[in-house]
Amino acid sequence: MELIEDERFQRGIALFNEGEYLEASDCFEELFFEGVLDEPDFLRIFLQFSVGIHHAEFGQWRPAVERIGEGLLLVSTNTNDRGIDLGALAKGMKGGVKNVREKSKPTWPAIVVRTKELDGVPMVLNIDRT
Repeated sequence: MELIEDERFQRGIALFNEGEYLEASDCFEELFFEGVLDEPDFLRIFLQFSVGIHHAEFGQWRPAVERIGEGLLLVSTNTNDRGIDLGALAKGMKGGVKNVREKSKPTWPAIVVRTKELDGVPMVLNIDRT
């Protein structure tokens, strides 16, 4: 089964997109320890972002920026996005970090999953939490 099809991964994305970052990180961490080949590094992107945002929510600026920075580095070296718009996610995370450094309230991005393109336009997979 492809990672993107795993219900736990989909649940992690849904939780992340709902702002339940700590719970999302638990989903990604479980899969991380089961990952093979390039899956662990791919999963670490979402794990680091989730944990980083969780730290930011509690005013722990340094670990927030460090975790998110690690996730951004993993995005920059990733060769298989598995249909996730990692570019948009990284851009949103960079914006959030900028806000954290400026001590202003960050707006965090959602994880967008493209399933396929229709007439050149990416279609987005609607992932339900249930």
